[in-house]
Amino acid sequence: MRPFKIIFAFLYDLLLLCAVWFVAAIPFVIWQGPGFEKETVKLVAFQVYLLAISYVYLSYFWVLNGQTPGLRVWHLQILRQDGYIMTRHNANLRFLTGILLFPIGWLGLFIGPQKQTLQDLLAQTKIVPTQKRNPINDDHHS
Repeated sequence: MRPFKIIFAFLYDLLLLCAVWFVAAIPFVIWQGPGFEKETVKLVAFQVYLLAISYVYLSYFWVLNGQTPGLRVWHLQILRQDGYIMTRHNANLRFLTGILLFPIGWLGLFIGPQKQTLQDLLAQTKIVPTQKRNPINDDHHS
């Protein structure tokens, strides 16, 4: 599989996540009022809040069906090494290592025999291509 396909899926998800952050920031900004970014504690709280929003967004899709919207568009899926959908444990480990190792963890796509991110190796997951569906040949259209 081509590493750039995975990177494009990541960028697609990042774009969608920016929109989610924007909407999620509104209640926080209203609650804290203007100028909250000047106070260190409130700024750190805001960053932790956005990190939590990111975790909920990503882990929901990973555990649901292994596909974030970006992965779905690029016909990719994240699975455990045994081929099953991720557990909450895999999702937690992948998210934490992905945050802590960013951007170093992504170098594994270009080096190493497995061409996997370091967070996927540590979480015992893999990104695999999915089958493209052809609606004309689906059984329910017969």
